[in-house]
Amino acid sequence: MPDVLIAGAGPSGWALAAHCARLGLETAVVAPRPLRTWPATYGLWGDELAMLPPDVTAAEPKVVRAYTNKPHVVARRYAILDNDRLLAALAKNVAVITGRVAGTAENGLELADGRTFKARTVVNAMGSRGGTAEQTAYGVIVPEEVAAPIVAPGEAIFMDWRTEHNTFLYAMPLGQGKVLLEETALARRPAMDFQTLREALRQRLAPYGIKIDNTDAERVRFPLDVPRPKRDQVLPFGAAAGFVHPASGYSVGEAFRLAPRIAAAIAAGEDAWPALWPARARLVHFLRHWGLEMVLSLSAAETRAFFELFFDLPPDAQRGYLSGRDDPAATMAAMIRIFRSASSRMRLICAKSVIIRTHNMNNG
Repeated sequence: MPDVLIAGAGPSGWALAAHCARLGLETAVVAPRPLRTWPATYGLWGDELAMLPPDVTAAEPKVVRAYTNKPHVVARRYAILDNDRLLAALAKNVAVITGRVAGTAENGLELADGRTFKARTVVNAMGSRGGTAEQTAYGVIVPEEVAAPIVAPGEAIFMDWRTEHNTFLYAMPLGQGKVLLEETALARRPAMDFQTLREALRQRLAPYGIKIDNTDAERVRFPLDVPRPKRDQVLPFGAAAGFVHPASGYSVGEAFRLAPRIAAAIAAGEDAWPALWPARARLVHFLRHWGLEMVLSLSAAETRAFFELFFDLPPDAQRGYLSGRDDPAATMAAMIRIFRSASSRMRLICAKSVIIRTHNMNNG
């Protein structure tokens, strides 16, 4: 019987598996295709790279820009992961079990083919469940010379809101001379469909002579308002544990940050649940979801104005809101600075979002 059994073979599951194995724990990952390279594009901030194995980035743009009603330079290093190299680095000394998880048993997992595997610690890293506000995106991968009229080689666009649609362009180098051009609906309830996003991307690229027919496409869809999981015999991790940031949709960086801490608790025979959701993280979770409700209430013009206020924040304030999962002071400081500079209508929307979020929390 292995020490740790992890259901789910995404970056979060493999991050925890790698750290458990390094601590001498017999660890296995269970998934239909556990060694399949992840098809999604994963980005994270440069100051988070120290948590990853070396040499696992595909691209690190020299300049990252954002466009609202005016241009901004994002004063924070950014990187795109090389999924092949990262998976190869994490998979060392970890066993794999091929199969689809059908349910949990006592101290174990039941697979769809009837097999049952048990372990001292069972982890659910199979992605987020629940939530009604979703982020969707539709992207195409093109040669960097084709993308050059939009984003210069070696540079990146984190957000470009300059269209009549309430969507933004994410333009990111992928390495090997390729660029991802992706139209994103930040948050919708219900989600914006891929056909609408594809048409918005087509209209954005048409003036540059870029066609999206017969090109590699990336489709992204996941919930943003993921609730905190209730305590169970199975330990959640990654998006399954509610790590998804409701403002950015990111969760991979947080998973890599917490993986050593959770693995150490498991190795020591300690309760790992408190490390997942300490009181400070629970407060940040509330504040971030309050912010999500506000963004969901904004018009296209108000959304651009909101992000203009955000990108006008000092770099430390931006970092505190985007990465400070257990730093409520930094989160609140960023939100207060935006509130003070916001219009009276945006302030009213902020107040309403507090009421909605408080109601949902009291009734959830």
